Amino acid sequence: MKRSMYTVGSLIILLICAFVFVLVPAMAGSGKKQETISFGKYNGKEIRYEQDSDFANFVSQFGQYYQSMGMQIDSSTSYYIYNYAFNSTVAKMAAEDSVGKSGYKVPKSAVTRQLLPYFTDENGNYNSKLYRSTPESTITSMRKEIEGNLISARYNDDLFGSDAMGLFGLKNSDAELDFLAAMDSDKRGFDMAAFPMTNFPDEEKVAFGKANETKFIKYDMSVITVDDEATAKKVLKRLDASEITFADAIAEYSEKVYSDSEGKLNSSFAYQLENIMDDAANAMVVGTLPAGAKSDIIKTKSGYSIFMADGDSVAPDFDTDDMKRTVLSYLNSFESSVIENYFLSEAKDFVAEAAIESFDAACAKHRIEKDIIAPFPLNYGNISAAGTLNTNVPGLANAATNENFLNTCFGLKLNEVSEPIIVDNNVLVLKYTGNGDAETEEPSLPDFSGYDQDCASSSIMSSKKLQNDFIATYFQYFVN
Repeated sequence: MKRSMYTVGSLIILLICAFVFVLVPAMAGSGKKQETISFGKYNGKEIRYEQDSDFANFVSQFGQYYQSMGMQIDSSTSYYIYNYAFNSTVAKMAAEDSVGKSGYKVPKSAVTRQLLPYFTDENGNYNSKLYRSTPESTITSMRKEIEGNLISARYNDDLFGSDAMGLFGLKNSDAELDFLAAMDSDKRGFDMAAFPMTNFPDEEKVAFGKANETKFIKYDMSVITVDDEATAKKVLKRLDASEITFADAIAEYSEKVYSDSEGKLNSSFAYQLENIMDDAANAMVVGTLPAGAKSDIIKTKSGYSIFMADGDSVAPDFDTDDMKRTVLSYLNSFESSVIENYFLSEAKDFVAEAAIESFDAACAKHRIEKDIIAPFPLNYGNISAAGTLNTNVPGLANAATNENFLNTCFGLKLNEVSEPIIVDNNVLVLKYTGNGDAETEEPSLPDFSGYDQDCASSSIMSSKKLQNDFIATYFQYFVN
């Protein structure tokens, strides 16, 4: 008999680890010991986080796995560990609920068979002395854990089958194979010219900046921001009466929503100042403050603000790299169509030249290195059960889920050149070159078990039986 990966000693340590790893964060997060925490309900039964619960055991197991992989357990990984544990607990509860309705009971003999390997010596022989020396509470916990695992295994084998037997699980019909064979029969290959929009020329940035110079004036300002108008009026009254300096008012009152810790305005370009205003017209009022002057109370998007002009504004110098980056940042955030239209125009010129000369000649004229897309079928999402698009080709990382791209590819006639299309951050031009004379392989039975299990998991986690309070509960008890 194959010896289990756990010894009884390691299981005792596992139980200890579960207490240390699971309950200590709960105490730290809330400042007091928590006897039990409920993360919601499944089919009316509470999903409890307490010592010896399935939830606690899953947390311990995932935590130990992360540590065995050399990963540090910090606030980020801790969230994922608890989330995985919560989902696993819900899945186990769903399995127990479903199997219980069937009337199936785990035979005691099956539990014993699973338990015996933990009490064998180095030769694989049962060691009764080791069994008798193990606390009864530990054996009870082990039996409970094994029984739960066998229930989950029964559920998964019945629904999805197993390596050991092919009698159970979802089956694939001949119609599915015929569908996949037909899906793979129409493969198409393409030549592609890509215009990455990250290559927006500096001269275009400068031209846009000079045409919109007022957007890039930079202000030297401080700001006080409070939540309510009454507090803002109180602060302004104290400032007007010289009861408090602007710097002291920042320290005492400001929420520092739009400033650094010293109160200096972070969004200091004119377009940024306009963006934080509840009424964009107030940006002009604040922007014309002379050095040393303060504004009245201004309604901003996150409260009420009072601005102070610490110095004179600075006109933009578009010859500097910093300002070119600022213009590009503005365009990407607020007027991305300017960049898109530039490359769409370039691509349209490419299409016209390809029609007069050739696709390769247009590539040479525009100094573009042509990409070749290997033949692929119409396969939205690149599911592995059929042929797939090579998304490693630059510009195609997310193309398999881009309907415009797929419609364009499978709407072209042989040797036809497409109109420019936008895919992610690229403008693409395609030429349908045929199927490469590739032979369609005889379809084989695909393994849909992964898809089936993902679907089942999504169904369980979106079930009306589940009351999911994970996020709110985690942040209440586990985040300081």
